[in-house]
Amino acid sequence: MKVIKKAAALVISAIVLTACHDISQKPVGRFSRFSEDNTPAETIEQAEQETQPYTEYVAQVPEITPAEAEMRIEAEDCTLNGSLYTEDERKGFSGDGYVTGFYGGSADYLVIPAKIPASQHYDITVCAAADTHVTNNIIVNDENIGDFEINNKNGKFVRVTFYGVYMEKGANLIQINKGDNKFDLDYIEIVNNEDIYEETLEPDPKPVSEKSSYEMRDLFRYLKQNCGEYIITGQYVSNSKNYEINDIHERTGQYPAIRFGDIGGYAEGDPPLESEIQAAKDWNEKGGIVGFMWYWRSPGKEGSVYSNDTKFDLSKAVTKEDISQLGIGEIRKLCSEQKISEECLALVEDIDTVSEGLTELAEEGIPVLWRPLHEAGGSWYWWGSKGAEPYKWLYTLMFERMTQYHKLDNLIWIWNGQNEDYLVDEDMYDIASIDVYLGEGETYGSRSQQFRWLSKITENKKMLALSECSSIPDIDDMLRDKSMWSFFGLWFGEYMGSSGGGKYTTDEQLYRMYNAENSITLDKYAGIYTHPN
Repeated sequence: MKVIKKAAALVISAIVLTACHDISQKPVGRFSRFSEDNTPAETIEQAEQETQPYTEYVAQVPEITPAEAEMRIEAEDCTLNGSLYTEDERKGFSGDGYVTGFYGGSADYLVIPAKIPASQHYDITVCAAADTHVTNNIIVNDENIGDFEINNKNGKFVRVTFYGVYMEKGANLIQINKGDNKFDLDYIEIVNNEDIYEETLEPDPKPVSEKSSYEMRDLFRYLKQNCGEYIITGQYVSNSKNYEINDIHERTGQYPAIRFGDIGGYAEGDPPLESEIQAAKDWNEKGGIVGFMWYWRSPGKEGSVYSNDTKFDLSKAVTKEDISQLGIGEIRKLCSEQKISEECLALVEDIDTVSEGLTELAEEGIPVLWRPLHEAGGSWYWWGSKGAEPYKWLYTLMFERMTQYHKLDNLIWIWNGQNEDYLVDEDMYDIASIDVYLGEGETYGSRSQQFRWLSKITENKKMLALSECSSIPDIDDMLRDKSMWSFFGLWFGEYMGSSGGGKYTTDEQLYRMYNAENSITLDKYAGIYTHPN
């Protein structure tokens, strides 16, 4: 069964600018296995890599001198295309009116020219109104920087700000296209942003699990110490054969540091998938980092990961009974006494089954980047489709049962809710991440707006990751925008350069990332540093 990835949308509201730049001169290494003569353990195809020269890419980051700048551009003064026209009936507008007529045609778009006085980062504010909920995006110099939302039921004009957008001195173009519903656009405001050059992220000093193995703490420390200037490369694989990883090596001369797999076998078979557990062991033996997600098929005869394809109702599983630390026999007894539902029992049984596979890795000292219940806020998966509260209950149950009952001390927990309403307690995740998919051919850039959104809702306390992406993020842009993700995970299939014909990721993008001085590949991560005496 092919898993169709949904375009993970992010709605931007007024957010506080933050950034992470715990800068070091070179990647801080993890402590790894060494031989008795202190020789680094051999990594995957190390000899082959040493015989093939590859040119290191040095990031090109502009020197920025902040300058005061502020301007407001009235929408009615711009070029109107398609069905757009000027109106003045809605109260509260500025200038001579506002632009309306965004009826849904592809020709209904507004181009806003902006003469920028200095090359630097700016806050761009959209002032708009609507009578119904509207989601739309904003394009700056042909780059989709993110979505904005109009959700003001009284129909008044509201301001939505995108923080820290880089624009170069001279002529720049901002474009507003049709939305998913009708709306009116009053003006665009542009103001220079100075905070981006000053604010920093301060991640939690230790993992959230009460008990953590040495290997897990070691990996956590490595992630934290390299936060801000180095991004760890990661690749999703379609199965245990690692075709995608080998493909990257053939085209770049490097391997990703992180192998991302699905412990459920992409909705096929019963988890934990034995081949994936073995593949994780093999990757760890090569010196790599293991990452796992779980395409959790809903319990029952019509099991599916997708909410539209299953009758399983998560809300029926929610209980006030404290079951996270009970043995499965006791939980089954509660079910027979109708104190909990069959849906609740089925979820616990699935969690216990997957925990067996993770326990097998824990017993061998293998840390895991663990990202359960992903993209919950998008509602297309059953674990998020019933709303935030049932999702939070399930996340909490999983966290407490895995860390306390099963005593899994090898998991670094990643929250990937895609929506602030779905944010769980800060004591239950180590890393906040987001999945971002753009259309083919679109400029991916740094995804700085998503970075800043995550920084805001996590109060600057967490490491941030681009857990799934449709293309390789741009190393230059991430450094320029102070938006260096801890790691990225490129999805497979058409999103790969060779498989997708370069529609999403080109060979040049792959090569540049995997040979950049600010990226961490397998050879940089594995077997470099000794354990301190």
